[in-house]
Amino acid sequence: MKKFSKVAVLAAFMSTGVSAGALHAQTAEVLHWWTSGSEQAALAEVRKAFEAKGGAWVDTPIAGGGNARAAAVNRMLGGDPASVFQFSIGQQLRELADQGLLANVDKIASEEHWDEKLPPLIVKAAKYDGEYIAAPINIHGENWMFFNKAGLEKAGVDVPKSWSEFMTAAKKLEDAGIIPIGLGGQPWQERIMFNSVLLGVGGRDFYAKLYSTLDDDLLASDTMGKVFETFAALKPFVDESSPGRNWNEATNMVIKGDAAFQFMGDWAKGEIIAAGVEPGSTVGCAFAPAIDTAYIMTVDAFAFSAMDGEEEATPAQAKMAQVMLEPDVQIAFNKKKGSIPARLDVPADSFDSCAQMAIKTLQDPKTHLVSTGLFGVPSSVSGAIDDSISNFWNSADMSPQEGQEQFRQAIANAK
Repeated sequence: MKKFSKVAVLAAFMSTGVSAGALHAQTAEVLHWWTSGSEQAALAEVRKAFEAKGGAWVDTPIAGGGNARAAAVNRMLGGDPASVFQFSIGQQLRELADQGLLANVDKIASEEHWDEKLPPLIVKAAKYDGEYIAAPINIHGENWMFFNKAGLEKAGVDVPKSWSEFMTAAKKLEDAGIIPIGLGGQPWQERIMFNSVLLGVGGRDFYAKLYSTLDDDLLASDTMGKVFETFAALKPFVDESSPGRNWNEATNMVIKGDAAFQFMGDWAKGEIIAAGVEPGSTVGCAFAPAIDTAYIMTVDAFAFSAMDGEEEATPAQAKMAQVMLEPDVQIAFNKKKGSIPARLDVPADSFDSCAQMAIKTLQDPKTHLVSTGLFGVPSSVSGAIDDSISNFWNSADMSPQEGQEQFRQAIANAK
């Protein structure tokens, strides 16, 4: 199918008198994992802008982030790379750069002053040897707490600002016949809730130091013990049907009022909008309870294959990088994706109230934290974190102390 698509594009251009050389220079095959309706609608905004500037887009969607990342790597190693591919910024992408498989887009990044317009943590993660190897297109936040306003009102509880307040509210919600927490039973979802507890109990400085150093003393600390005790105390407030549930099913539980809260990334807004609900209205949004304000960021980005061994981007790759960070594209894309712009200088007034809260929060660099899902830590450590948290959450007989020690050992073995 990929070869047919390229032939079709070539035929279309040849019929208008455009040379094959010019076509190659302006054509970008874009490999990605955005296959849902809302994701496709968001990506279409980038495609529209790219084609308006004379680019030719060859679309290669592959369902599932892991599948798409593997396909991108395998094609590079096989000598048939996609010129532009969706990937997670961080250590795994740097490993591809180590092997000379990536082109850099530093020229366009310098011309457009990306260093000044992107959060410092993202600047660092998107570079290799001081040069940009990826174009970050958005920022998702993971430490959101979505809630059904009618459910809270029925139970007579306010939006909790601490985890002790949350426990009290959860008991009242149970008494009112409402499931306190809508949770999907998958390791990455359990990790998102755990990291919200870690931030809430330990604070942003503890969170940042723990995951930047993976220090054994911090992992064995009393603060970490309190994190596991708090996380364990949430178990009774999740219904028995949670295991195996998808995240969007849990979101719909909150939309319908079957569950009161969901701890999830802001992509949940896509489901909320699809249900005809404006985020922040009947389904409210707040940061998960915490002792200080922070935003756990995860980033969608696109990287660029080294074509014919060249280290610098082709004209099509450079054009794609430029288009992705244009203010109008950042706004149009992110409003449909449920995320916020990667650029911090984009006006926020047209976004929903939840997104505006996020954009305002990120104006303070002290709030910037990284997700542990393929961004903030090496991929081997990321997997160990998810597995350890999931094992503790799903083990009825494991004490918080045992869970903490298992977590410490898992990270130590994965480093």
